[in-house]
Amino acid sequence: MSEKIRKKRDTIINIVYFAIIAALIFIFFKYCFAVAAPFLLSFFFAVLLQRPLRWLDKKTKNKCHTLWALLLVFLCVLIILGPVITALSLIGREVGNFISFLTDQLKDLPAFLVTLENEVLKLLEFLPDGIYSSVSENITRFFSDLVNNFDISALGIDMKSITSGVTSGISGIYSVVKSVPSALIAIVIGVVAWIFFTKDYNYIVNFIKLQLPENKKNFLSEIKQIFSKTILKMFRAYGIIMFITFCELFIGLNILKLIGVTNNGYILIIAIAIAVFDILPVAGSGGILIPWALVSLVLGNIGQAIGLMVIYAVISVIRQYIEPKIVGNSLGVHPIVTLAGLYFGLKLFGFMGMFIVPICVMTIKAFNDAGRIHLYKSPERN
Repeated sequence: MSEKIRKKRDTIINIVYFAIIAALIFIFFKYCFAVAAPFLLSFFFAVLLQRPLRWLDKKTKNKCHTLWALLLVFLCVLIILGPVITALSLIGREVGNFISFLTDQLKDLPAFLVTLENEVLKLLEFLPDGIYSSVSENITRFFSDLVNNFDISALGIDMKSITSGVTSGISGIYSVVKSVPSALIAIVIGVVAWIFFTKDYNYIVNFIKLQLPENKKNFLSEIKQIFSKTILKMFRAYGIIMFITFCELFIGLNILKLIGVTNNGYILIIAIAIAVFDILPVAGSGGILIPWALVSLVLGNIGQAIGLMVIYAVISVIRQYIEPKIVGNSLGVHPIVTLAGLYFGLKLFGFMGMFIVPICVMTIKAFNDAGRIHLYKSPERN
């Protein structure tokens, strides 16, 4: 067999191999992840508890191993459930009030459209008289239809699509409510599994290692090291950035409220929403703050528009300064790769895919950087 044919054969084998791996990953996340999630999360949390458990075992000479495992798990459950339930209750109430606020604001839509029409006509005053007359007549007619008749089709919006969307949204809410008992069962099973994984962690890990070939004995330890040094570090870093962004927004919006340029009473939920949105690649906090500032400008609230742009500038400057220091250059994934992961995750696996696929991408990058796999070569940055 010639060298050229052998290389082609090896290339085809590699393509088929990776295609099979990709297909198995897709099948797992599409059909098995929801079932396996309680056990996967339980094992992950059990790994986190091993260091304090070993410390307690050392202090008591392994005489109360099961008791310490139970106490650690129940203590973590109490620590997690208390703040989570409180936060969900607070956020749920704020979201409900905020939706009511948005509904009330929509009642002022005609006034906003009249203001917007006047601003658009002012912007077009530089046109020659003949052209301006024709253009302004069409614009005036367009806005008149919207104001007088609320003809939403003039905006190119299909009411059938809206009706379908509302119907599917109601169906989705119903499905979520209906799945609450299943979620509670999954939580109970997850907590019980968490206890067993924590208590018998060494036995389970040794059992798995015995099933691996001799040259793969240290594979689990390597996975743990790579995961703790890269993925967890990245999540912690972006969690810190999100918290800093939330504090900037919360303080900035409260300052605007104190000086009287805004009277919004839903600062907490707005700050949380923008801080989460800020983590998304490409979009960032400007995807909300800039349009908000433009709408404020059109409505004549110049102080609020300036304040929002100042907040956006502060967030951008601080983000540019702290992100390289907190995240580190070696951990980042290019924004276009993350954006593609979000999009394909949403299309392939639904809402949870927006988190699953980017995490998989980060994991693959971490393994590739560590030399455990060799999928691609990374160019040097200038």
